[in-house]
Amino acid sequence: MAGREYRVSVIDQILYGSIALIALTNPLAELPFFFAATDGSSRAELRRAAVKVAVGVLIVLTVAAVAGARILNLFDVSFAAFRTAGGLVVILAALEMLRGAGFGITGVRRDPGETEDHLWVPLVMPLIAGPASITAAITLALDEAGALIGIPVATLIAVFVASVGVLAVLLAASFLSHALSRRAVRIFERFSGLILLAIGCQMCLSGVREFFAA
Repeated sequence: MAGREYRVSVIDQILYGSIALIALTNPLAELPFFFAATDGSSRAELRRAAVKVAVGVLIVLTVAAVAGARILNLFDVSFAAFRTAGGLVVILAALEMLRGAGFGITGVRRDPGETEDHLWVPLVMPLIAGPASITAAITLALDEAGALIGIPVATLIAVFVASVGVLAVLLAASFLSHALSRRAVRIFERFSGLILLAIGCQMCLSGVREFFAA
């Protein structure tokens, strides 16, 4: 019975983490910048660029999930305080997404007409793997129950799923550029913001409750 409850708990953690990280990375909203960064590239070069960006996101969020707890211990920050702060970061990111703002905590100002030769900065960081998604990865890892020898397996799986989502969207970028209008992209961004707002509020409330309970 206990094993079954653990499996269900891990599945819930993977689903929750995957949804949160996919919404936070939100590569669809960054497609205009991806096209600007790969302007004039062939299909093969576009595929290589998409793989590079996805691997970069995977590395950044994996490091955040694995080393986040150690960093908190180094600065003597409690989990309850960090969860509350993380919730506030997610809420701010969600509000900017709902407003359609392309700058601030979710990244730098998006300018599709600006020439950009390097995909790692700022496309990987801070546009896709930005402060909000990094904070979420650390918080999810700290909050994970049943971590295997200190490794947040469920969170790492969620990070992998989110990275695959980034790769899938960018690989389909050529098709999406013709199939989606700018209005569709804005609608998706605002819908993701609504989901994130609820997740951020939940993180904040849980952190405050845990702080006062302790």
